Amino acid sequence: MKNERLSIYLLTLLNAILLGILIYTYLQVKNTSDNTALIHEAFERKLIYKDRMMRFQLLTEGIKLNAETAIFNGKIETIPLRSIITQPLIVLRYSELNCQSCVDAMLTQLQSNKTLDSSNTLLLAWYNNPAYLYQFKRMNRIKLPVYSIKNTGLPPDTLNIPYFYLLDKDLRVSNVFIPEEGDTASLAAYLRFAGERINQQR
Repeated sequence: MKNERLSIYLLTLLNAILLGILIYTYLQVKNTSDNTALIHEAFERKLIYKDRMMRFQLLTEGIKLNAETAIFNGKIETIPLRSIITQPLIVLRYSELNCQSCVDAMLTQLQSNKTLDSSNTLLLAWYNNPAYLYQFKRMNRIKLPVYSIKNTGLPPDTLNIPYFYLLDKDLRVSNVFIPEEGDTASLAAYLRFAGERINQQR
């Protein structure tokens, strides 16, 4: 009788242990599956984002800016865009509504590039209040030319994110680059390319 009870007790204990192992294994597999699904979803979102950015970049290639577009020089008067474009330039386009840390990161890389300086670089920004433009220049110690312009007419202006492009002396846009936040390696590579391209066109 004692042996039967002991056997039943041992079998119950063994079953409980096996059930615990099965539940634990199931939860581990489920967590792995959930993590895999989350990774897959994040990857798909990234692909969709990159595809969208690429479309905007391609849509912008070859567009010619309006030479008479008014830009504000930070003083009193507005001047036509054509008056400041005499040679190929790299342009950083941003606004006060953009991610500030993104703009800061782009400016840091831009200003640390040895081939890009005030002779071949232009910042086209938009600030509702002109005083903010002056304040931004002073706080960031920007020595590059900065002008305020509300709308360039370029498709990426609608994205509300900062971006780069090359602009030739005829105001034609090329090599649009919309960097992904935090991708400093691609940004550095683009700026090196831009510097080389501008020097070739001079």
